[in-house]
Amino acid sequence: MKHIYVLAILVFGLQFGFAQVTFDERLVLQAAANSPEYLNTADIDGDGDLDVFSVSSADQKLAWYENIDGNGNFGDQQIISNTLGYLASLCSADFDGDGDIDVLAGNYNNSVSFFKNSNGFGNFVLQQEILNGSDFLHPADLDGDGDMDVLSTTISDDIVVWYENTDGLGTFGPQIVITNEADGANAVFAADIDNDGDMDVLSASRYDDKVSWYENLDGQGVFGEEQLIAIVQSVKTIYATDIDGDGNVDVVTGADSGSTYLVWYKNVDGLGNFNEAQQVPISLGSVAHLTCSDFDNDGDQDVVIASTNGANSEIAWYENEDGLGTFGEQNHVSLDVNYPKYAGAADLDGDGFTDVLSLSQFDHKMAWYRNNDGLGSFGEQQIIAPSSAFVKSVFASDIDGDNDMDVISASRNDNTVAWYQNIDGEGNYSERIIISMNAGSPEAVYSADIDNDGDYDVISAGFSKIVWYENEDGNGSFGEQQIITSNAQAATSVFAIDIDGDGDIDVLSSSRQNNRIGWYENLNGNGSFGSQQIISSNANNAINVYAADFDGDGDIDVVSASRGDDKIAWYENTNGNGNFGAEQILTTNADFATSVYANDVDSDGDIDIVFASSNDDKIGWFENLDGNGNFSTEHIISLDADGPRTVRANDMDKDGDIDILYISQSKLAWFENIDGMGNFGEEQLVAPITNDGWSVLAVDIDNDYDMDVLASTEDDLKIAWYENLVVSNEINGEIKIDFNLNGCDASDGSMGNILITTTDGTNSYSAFSQPNGVYRLFPQIGTYTTSVIGGLPNYFGVSPNSVISEFISLNESDTVDFCVEPAGEFNNLNIMIYPSINSPRPGFDTTYQLVYKNIGTTQLSGDITFSFDGDKLNFLSASEPVASQTTNTITFNYSDLSLFESRTIDLEFNVFAPPTTNIDDILVSTVLINPITGDETEEDNSFTLEQTVIGSYDPNDIMVLEGDEIFIEDADKYLHYLIRFQNTGTASAINVRVEHVLDDKLDWTTMQLENLSHTGRVEIENEADVNFIFNNINLPDSTSDEPNSHGFIAFKIKPKSNVQVGDIISGVADIYFDFNPPIITNTVNTEIVEPLSIDEVSTETVKLYPNPAKNTIQITSNQVIDNILIIDSNGRELKAMVISDTEYSFDVSDYSNGIYFIEIQSGHSKAIKKFVKN
Repeated sequence: MKHIYVLAILVFGLQFGFAQVTFDERLVLQAAANSPEYLNTADIDGDGDLDVFSVSSADQKLAWYENIDGNGNFGDQQIISNTLGYLASLCSADFDGDGDIDVLAGNYNNSVSFFKNSNGFGNFVLQQEILNGSDFLHPADLDGDGDMDVLSTTISDDIVVWYENTDGLGTFGPQIVITNEADGANAVFAADIDNDGDMDVLSASRYDDKVSWYENLDGQGVFGEEQLIAIVQSVKTIYATDIDGDGNVDVVTGADSGSTYLVWYKNVDGLGNFNEAQQVPISLGSVAHLTCSDFDNDGDQDVVIASTNGANSEIAWYENEDGLGTFGEQNHVSLDVNYPKYAGAADLDGDGFTDVLSLSQFDHKMAWYRNNDGLGSFGEQQIIAPSSAFVKSVFASDIDGDNDMDVISASRNDNTVAWYQNIDGEGNYSERIIISMNAGSPEAVYSADIDNDGDYDVISAGFSKIVWYENEDGNGSFGEQQIITSNAQAATSVFAIDIDGDGDIDVLSSSRQNNRIGWYENLNGNGSFGSQQIISSNANNAINVYAADFDGDGDIDVVSASRGDDKIAWYENTNGNGNFGAEQILTTNADFATSVYANDVDSDGDIDIVFASSNDDKIGWFENLDGNGNFSTEHIISLDADGPRTVRANDMDKDGDIDILYISQSKLAWFENIDGMGNFGEEQLVAPITNDGWSVLAVDIDNDYDMDVLASTEDDLKIAWYENLVVSNEINGEIKIDFNLNGCDASDGSMGNILITTTDGTNSYSAFSQPNGVYRLFPQIGTYTTSVIGGLPNYFGVSPNSVISEFISLNESDTVDFCVEPAGEFNNLNIMIYPSINSPRPGFDTTYQLVYKNIGTTQLSGDITFSFDGDKLNFLSASEPVASQTTNTITFNYSDLSLFESRTIDLEFNVFAPPTTNIDDILVSTVLINPITGDETEEDNSFTLEQTVIGSYDPNDIMVLEGDEIFIEDADKYLHYLIRFQNTGTASAINVRVEHVLDDKLDWTTMQLENLSHTGRVEIENEADVNFIFNNINLPDSTSDEPNSHGFIAFKIKPKSNVQVGDIISGVADIYFDFNPPIITNTVNTEIVEPLSIDEVSTETVKLYPNPAKNTIQITSNQVIDNILIIDSNGRELKAMVISDTEYSFDVSDYSNGIYFIEIQSGHSKAIKKFVKN
């Protein structure tokens, strides 16, 4: 029978067993428009400011964006349609005469679609399909009837046409051809060229290089023959306006190539006769789009362009300096555009100045730029809609130090490294925050503490360089780019780890141009790097690299994937200083290898290697046969991965073993490790990929203690995370205590740390209630009985005793509340001492934590006295105010300790140096909590801790505070376990996991958590396998922050009732820092022994009462007592007496409150008893 149990403290996690893992997509970033083609501004919602329309081809979207406040802050994308085919053009106007703005969108091949603004607020309804494609649309009243008609061009048909708005309601008639001889017609414009009061038509056709106009002969849309204005090589865009202020409409053109990138033509007589081209002094070339407007408020028409020239794309404007068409030099608006296709003009912030808009296709970006002063000084780029420019790599790290996982991305098309803040710790992310836009076509990104200041910096690797960015304040404010190398030779991956064992983070990379695997030494621990140290130059087209300890010698080795030679190989760090041996080839049959990763796949304690290769669609792994780096042949997991790009190995289903996750061209999927030994089940889909998934990572995004999935994809241009959901049923409820004995209601208090279980007779699921009394259990299909089984003394009753829930399918729920009823007023306190961080060493500081609880039914106040050996220890500090103090005691007051409340006091001492305190000295500390009189279990109101002074210690250890022996008569009492751990690595540990197997002589149902150093949770499987899980605690490393690099676990548990003398209870812990191999602690043994040897007096024959005592203690025995000796808690002999009687009474009224021992001698035998003075 398999059982899964969950204990939680501070933050409570969920444990699912036998459940189906599913994933729910949540976006970090998605380009609102995939390959945007055109923009248009209009007051779409009738609120008096300008909103934005867009069309995009790859996602077939027609959408609009509300200018929320009239200041240019835009809302979310509002999709009008995403089923219109490959859209190329749009235009907007009031086509139906109802006073609001409608819109038409044209696709390349099939149709023009007319959407009516149905309510004037931006709700659109498809009104008409015109079954002709369009590459460019332009609205104008061509027939002079007072409504808006539509002009259109089609490159493939060489036509310029128009559609009549036949009724002024947006009913468009058939296509009317103006010309069908415009070879590659790609732009159209309407203006009164000949000053006769009607709208003429201009066109540009790129294949015959013509700019022409067509006279509206009758003002009703009957057009004359083509009139050539100019031959412009590869013309792309036209605009008509009065450039020279003479009242005539001139023409401005932009072209792809030739000497006429940007020119204008003067309408010399106002009748449509144009002179020669007049050059605008453009410095780049290839004008994709232009608009004219008055940007400097001087009353004439300036020009703004979208210019593309390879990597030198930009948005720029040119001032009409004299109002006569003499243009000045280029003025930059923005260089942060990749293949811009649109440059527009509109007053988006309502300040009366004309701002600039841009659309750029390769970075999928729509943006605007504020005209700050009305003179053409433009501000920073402001995004209208989010963009994602081919994110090649993503990573997760706590950038802002708030204990949740932020996201970092590298996008190569726009050379950008950026991060996204996890705003609420639940996976709701901010907009993109730029770290750098000069990252050199980055292919990979990573995060680590490069400069040893305790926060996470960022590293990126790209075509030309590997760089890092300092997180200057630990909140995500990044400094300038710092070069690791400017000769990256097309770096393809980057990893950061301490390669040379000097306590700082080095950088590892692969480069495809020179076939290298290499590393860069962090010379001073502050981020100054040395030159590349070559590990291998024989990794043909090296594509990926990872590092782990493959041979179990405690240093970091390297594994690589190279796609040119289909090779997976590893390299031994021969001396731990970064000197690497020859490559050790695992395979040369990974066809176009793409990715490697490492983890313990088969649960045997060493590190195995996982890989992916694209051309053979393979996911596989190599078993580390002996822990020394001798690997098996490949184990194939799948040959149907469809071009896998990245592979990861993590526990996706929370069953304690390593599963496999990957992303490929068409899917994001995982394989369950069925038996924990590397035998994998069928592929399980996380999400389909439209085309080209690139990067994937398993990480807990939403702080719910399971592995979510973070991924980036190319074709749909998004970064997304997939929440790890488990399809199960749920039993939830609340535990309340009935203070007024009239039944539980809203006025009663909640009870935390109460153990609830539900079982179907075969499987059981258990959890501890949270501090607010709430619990949740997640059973599968079946009939389950839920009850409270632990955490309550016997003077409490529970109503109801149990409840039956029946689940006939998944995703059902039931609510089961329990009411705890006290059977009267009972006082019950307990207290413990834990040596929380380290053991005592001469000359060093040592710490203790006092943990005290109220498990009675009344609120209590009192005091706590801690006694210590003042001759060997010097008190330094306490976390709570000290009420009184002597050389060997400290007293604290506490008040209003509520029912089931737990509190702690941290103490710090200095151990005197030799010769005062020496190795092997015994330190005895005791603690006593009052009130004792009337306590239900007086014996646990005090505790004595004995420690041996040591010379050195292992910071990762386990101990039993009761020592290596307990008497059989004490076997019904708790054993107190303490597991301590310290991050002695070279970087913060994001996650820590401690595995501990309960000895089969311990009763798991009695286990109680005393305290955890950090927020965490505990899972118990099969009544024995305990996992203490600390996720996202970012435990500092001991080099950068020694005091905070420690952690501990304190719990207590009772032996089973059937233990016998001679039984030995053993315990060991495996401590995992992130994905490193475990640190295995010492083994602690506690033997159950007879209470007496042959020479000891039976403690059962000696009675002390009253105990605790205030004035007098009475001793009785069935044997003659010869002598007694009184000893204090520090081992000092206080008083010796000769008795020679079976009874004796002695005065303790002058003794200080605390714990004492009486050694009783009878003939050649003796016994020791403890008493408490209060």
